[in-house]
Amino acid sequence: MPKSLESNSNQSAVKLQDGLMRLTAPNPSPMTYKGTNTYILGQKELIIIDPGPNSKTHLSNLLEFIPPNAKVTHILVTHSHLDHSELAPTLSKIVNAPTFAFGRALDGQSNNMKNICKMGLVSESFGIDMEFVPHYFLQDKEKIISSEWEIVVHHTPGHLCNHVCYQYFDILFTGDHVMEWSTSVISPPEGDVSQFINSCKEINKLQCQKFYPGHGLPVENPSGRIAELIKHRKKREIEIHNFLINNEATISQITKNVYLDIDQKLLSVASRNVKAHLIDLIIKKQVKVDDLSSDNAIFSLI
Repeated sequence: MPKSLESNSNQSAVKLQDGLMRLTAPNPSPMTYKGTNTYILGQKELIIIDPGPNSKTHLSNLLEFIPPNAKVTHILVTHSHLDHSELAPTLSKIVNAPTFAFGRALDGQSNNMKNICKMGLVSESFGIDMEFVPHYFLQDKEKIISSEWEIVVHHTPGHLCNHVCYQYFDILFTGDHVMEWSTSVISPPEGDVSQFINSCKEINKLQCQKFYPGHGLPVENPSGRIAELIKHRKKREIEIHNFLINNEATISQITKNVYLDIDQKLLSVASRNVKAHLIDLIIKKQVKVDDLSSDNAIFSLI
């Protein structure tokens, strides 16, 4: 969950290193922090990572920072949330470059989650870009190569089942999977707690020196941040499990008793994380539910 939103800063591009710029979209909110980060990588052959929301201002700013002697050759999307992917089709037409992603929003969903959907779990489609279809469907560990750079694709489902991270040498562009300012919101059936934890463990093996996230500043201690995120998710699971020892309860009741110090405006967001943990506990056969299709479903320990 996000920390408190700080005042919005200058939205101009920031040079992160030679051949790498960050441009933050003007869409600050409690869920997007100061805005969605778009990255421009390369000198003459450019990659644009996460074009961002469908904003005329952001599009204009992006085009302004493309040098006249350079060409955009690839548009990479980390996942199908509107604030990351919605601008991709428009940008693709303007710069005449194809879009790349793991697939559509639901691609990469686990078999366990598919089975849960058969029990009545329905998507809330919160912020999901169901219209986005990339020109190229990427595979895990696939390489994208030009004369200037090499990108390795890492499928990292969890925050969203089609989420990927992009590795450039010892740098990883992590989208919404790992951020410094906030934990990721996991909203089933598109989000999956077990997938999230497994993805964290997998990218930790890469031993990257720095993460560039979809929101906020770079993650300077990747392994430490990953350890924090896994610990946080396991702590939430224990809290939910312990509450259910003496209670049968709805998601709303559990959320209010687990997220005690949260801004009331963020309770609905927190409830999606609670739901994600409950679904995970159902998959693990530790929790049962009377009617998963109901907003007032009652969850209890087995």
